[in-house]
Amino acid sequence: MKMPQDYPDISDILERKAEGRRDIARRTFGQKIAMVEAMRERMAPFTKLKEKRETQRRFAKSRLDQD
Repeated sequence: MKMPQDYPDISDILERKAEGRRDIARRTFGQKIAMVEAMRERMAPFTKLKEKRETQRRFAKSRLDQD
């Protein structure tokens, strides 16, 4: 017989997420745009790394296809 699993209480996490959603809903359109632009800036280094890896992968694949 399987024993039921005990999961950790995540109600505090869910409440913070809900509060964040309410906060974003209260923002003006301009504030939401600024929020997205700030997020894009924070993600830029990761995006560049991803693009670099993708380029290297394509280059390696094209070299294998040529052989």
